[in-house]
Amino acid sequence: MPEVAVVIGNYQGEHLLPECLHSLEAQTLRPRDAIVVDGDSSDRSVAVAEALGARVLRRSNRGLGHLYNEGARATSAELLLLLNNDVALDERCVELLVEALRADESRFSADPRQVDWETGSDIKARTTLSAGRLLREYIPSLHIDDRVPSTEVVPTVSAHGAAMLVRRKLLLELGGFDETFFMEWEDLDLCWRAWLRGHGSVYVPDAWLRHHVGGATSARDLTRRLSSSHHNLMRFALKCLPGPAAARVLAGELLRLPAHPRLIAPAALALLRELPEIMAMRRRIAPSRAHFDWLLAGMPG
Repeated sequence: MPEVAVVIGNYQGEHLLPECLHSLEAQTLRPRDAIVVDGDSSDRSVAVAEALGARVLRRSNRGLGHLYNEGARATSAELLLLLNNDVALDERCVELLVEALRADESRFSADPRQVDWETGSDIKARTTLSAGRLLREYIPSLHIDDRVPSTEVVPTVSAHGAAMLVRRKLLLELGGFDETFFMEWEDLDLCWRAWLRGHGSVYVPDAWLRHHVGGATSARDLTRRLSSSHHNLMRFALKCLPGPAAARVLAGELLRLPAHPRLIAPAALALLRELPEIMAMRRRIAPSRAHFDWLLAGMPG
């Protein structure tokens, strides 16, 4: 059985960490290590995590992907369970996610079902992608649905960054999460790059957890998070999507600009500064029209 280490990205999670860490202790397959990577919290997060037996790394608050990357570099475990601090796992969650990766060595990540903390209703399931409208979509011209039910392990466009089991070696070979992403879309960007190298993601419906969505995001941080979302989406499109699809995403973001200038203008300016680097990364990543079309067709076969 491969060893599993848990990496929890934490910011201001003093009130959230106890249930998250206690749920790890109750797993039928116990992780060998729990690492809390703290993003410069001002509350008692560090003290709480240490009192509960977690190893703590103190880092600057440069975003969730940065915290996950730091945790990945701090362990030698074969598999990494990457978690937000506002989740609590069912007791078989780790065991079932590991089984899904062991079933196929080509798989990069396994994605559990997420249910609402209070109601128990599904809030995250399988993710699919289809053609969509230029406006009124999360991704311009594409419709992303991350609540598609399934009763069996199936391919998914992307695992969710709130909770995903990944192969550590492959994560590092991919360069980790893009650390220019503060929050939002870092999971889609990473899993898309893995797919392009032949390493897919699967949704595992019997592995589940409770998620207190937004439990770690304060009103003070919301503007930064929303602006980051627009930047990350455009950067992802330029790096990973076929040319026509990337152009439609950028066009949709520009059409949104008059309605959200304080969010999108800074994101677009940052993107312009990054453009030479992005184009170099695009050449290495080599976006695939065949992969894009396969996703839009519902991932058949």
